[in-house]
Amino acid sequence: MKDNFDHHAWNQKRHMDTLAEGLNDRIASITIVYTEQGGRLYSVKIDDANGKRIDKVYQEEGNAILGYLGVEGEIPERLEGPESHKLLDSIVQQLKDMGIDASWGDYMDIS
Repeated sequence: MKDNFDHHAWNQKRHMDTLAEGLNDRIASITIVYTEQGGRLYSVKIDDANGKRIDKVYQEEGNAILGYLGVEGEIPERLEGPESHKLLDSIVQQLKDMGIDASWGDYMDIS
């Protein structure tokens, strides 16, 4: 019988469960960063009130955290025109409405 256990999915769920524990109380800021060249998602940085990094995640985990916080919309993998800018502006505003300092930008120079 073939083993259907998905180790990657299990590890990811375990990581999210650990991260989500008390998350609302710990998050002070979320920064969504895209590359300057090409507009690809670089990272989602999550910091506490002291500026200490809680985690640095990518799209899937970032969207899971947003969902956990009750934010509508998902972080796009690429910046593709005004629609993605409006979506990110909406996500940032929802986070700010929750008292979380949030921003997004396409300033990561990976060259």
